[in-house]
Amino acid sequence: MSEEAKPPLIKASDLTEVVSRYMSAEDISKVYNAFLLAAEAHDGVVRKSGEFYIFHPLEVAHTLAEFHMDADTVCAALLHDVIEDTHYSKKDITDQFGKVVADLVDGVTKLAGGEFNSRQEAAAASFQKMMAAMTQDYRVVLIKLADRLHNVKTLGVRSPESRRRIAKETLDIHVPLARRMGMNTMRKELQINAFKHLHPWRAKLLQQALEKFNADNEEKHQEIVTNISQALFENDLKAQVFRWNKNIYKVYKRIERSNGRKRIINSKEALEVRVLVNSTNECYLTLGILHQLFHPKLGTFKDFIATPKGYGFQALQTALLTPQRQLIFVQIQSHEMYQIAQYGIVATKRYPELLKSSDKSQMYLNRWLQQVEEIQKVTGNAAEFLEDMKADLFLSEIYVSTPRGEVKVLPKGATPIDFAYSIHTEVGNKCVSAVIDGEPARLNTALPNGATVLILTDEEATPHSSWLNYVITAKARSSIRGWINKRKTHEFLSLGKQILDKALQPYNQSLKTISAENVELTLKALDLKDLDALLTSIARGNQSAKLVARRLLNDDSLIPLSEEENEDQLLLIKGTEGLAVHLQSCCYPIPNDMIVARLDEQSGLEVHRANCPALSKSSRFNQKDIFSIAWVDDTSQETHFLAALNVQVRNRVGVLSHITDLLEKMQVNIEDINISGDRDIKDMYFLVQVSNASHLRQIAEAINNQHHVLDVTRVFEKSN
Repeated sequence: MSEEAKPPLIKASDLTEVVSRYMSAEDISKVYNAFLLAAEAHDGVVRKSGEFYIFHPLEVAHTLAEFHMDADTVCAALLHDVIEDTHYSKKDITDQFGKVVADLVDGVTKLAGGEFNSRQEAAAASFQKMMAAMTQDYRVVLIKLADRLHNVKTLGVRSPESRRRIAKETLDIHVPLARRMGMNTMRKELQINAFKHLHPWRAKLLQQALEKFNADNEEKHQEIVTNISQALFENDLKAQVFRWNKNIYKVYKRIERSNGRKRIINSKEALEVRVLVNSTNECYLTLGILHQLFHPKLGTFKDFIATPKGYGFQALQTALLTPQRQLIFVQIQSHEMYQIAQYGIVATKRYPELLKSSDKSQMYLNRWLQQVEEIQKVTGNAAEFLEDMKADLFLSEIYVSTPRGEVKVLPKGATPIDFAYSIHTEVGNKCVSAVIDGEPARLNTALPNGATVLILTDEEATPHSSWLNYVITAKARSSIRGWINKRKTHEFLSLGKQILDKALQPYNQSLKTISAENVELTLKALDLKDLDALLTSIARGNQSAKLVARRLLNDDSLIPLSEEENEDQLLLIKGTEGLAVHLQSCCYPIPNDMIVARLDEQSGLEVHRANCPALSKSSRFNQKDIFSIAWVDDTSQETHFLAALNVQVRNRVGVLSHITDLLEKMQVNIEDINISGDRDIKDMYFLVQVSNASHLRQIAEAINNQHHVLDVTRVFEKSN
């Protein structure tokens, strides 16, 4: 980085000058003592830019002091790298500055990289830790954003690869976080600085084009601003009207979305204007006056006052066309709305006299923090948490209402399932169908903006794992994943108990008859914390049930029953157990088939037909791990299973429709159809739902009796 490109250094005196404007003498002294500790802790440490390290925490603290943040926050900003980079501990900070400052510093501190297998894994875990701390105190994120802002401003001394990585991470994580906190000034600074390092040439080109556009149109644009100001003045409205500087990153993203159809900046580029008035009523009066002054462009009006964005942003937005066909994007706000839009959660601290009664930003933030806390509780790991949070942070909003008129703000692309979970977790869990604007709709339908949605539920319904393929909100994703994990845990326990009891049966024993002492000895020998861990380990195939049974009995004199006596002790399944029992699609086993199984650590019990080719062909299968199982004789409820048929036919008009009509009459649901073959003979692959092997035979015989059908055979998986 060239010398003239470096930002001016913030000194301790600069920080003292800012905090002295709003802090008490006691708080100023506390901040100064934090500076002294930070200076001592980082003494002699130099950044890659050649500057002493202490200038970095000074910059972070200065940014937060400009927001008029309290003394604890500014102290934590000065000390935010002390625990991570020096010999000082959290206890040291607690002893000198109190628990609040220490907790804030700890919340920002990254987890040790040596604990993880990759940089991505460590980053995800540190992000989850920070967000957990944020739910207890939102100021943690403010410190992190100020920290990232200074880091991204000083990326020039790093390698190109490092600059791109940090810039991308900033755009992916920190920019959306700033937006979610309502801090658009911070968001814009982060965006522009990160963009300049991610795509330096493009950023420079766009900046030059934008400067030229402003210079070339200075007189014309100023005339438009003057005309708007004059029209409002003539209608007794005291308004502040000014041009808004374009964000080059947003211009770049707009060009990128157009796939090159839009030039960088041209003479038809829209002028952006902000109008600030004194009240909400005056916002609407201003809108009417502007629509009389210039022709409004149809379909561009947005009322974010009546329906604020998810982070509390409020404004009226419209697009106007002058007689000279100049497009103007106008945003109308009260002074209070404007300050909240720029500074979000810190606006009330920066402008207390203006926003004394405003707690809207805090209300929206508290609502989001509660959601983050809920997601934390059900998310399995840090990577999933990061993925879910990105989904909520990064997408633009749509507005959808319940039949009673309650408006829900959701990300664009949200589905009825996302909407159901936004109402309540149980509504999402029991969701079976949806009605959008009076019309039945599939659960994976993308909700249109402004739609009215009715969710239909069923007490017997449960979430489906396939929902994860199309829900996009963090709450929906984490709730579904949490339910699946909870259900899977229960099913693995049940499966493990069944397998262990089967291993104990040859000794005329069961888990119930084993003494607590023997269970404890077995758990200790296997280094497992409790019986649940043992049963889960058996179900996942990590422990041999036969060996565990011998350990539990703890008596080598016991003699098992003979093989003949043990023939009836097969593991029994219904095939409908759910997440821990999987009927494999390589052979589609159905009741009455001879079946075998193997245990898989992730999926549980994999069930195959005994003659499945995959068992002998795949290197995944060790024959000693495969054991016999059987279907339970249960006709109490009607259950459907998938089975595959290959139907060989003459290639004649109508033959396919005859077969599908037949299956419809037999009330057989078709899951998949595939047709192959030559000009004269066709092979039709049908994947159908059946109740058992006998039912499948009936279907095959009925198809075989159709005209032009040559042969019907049950097959394994579909041929490629």
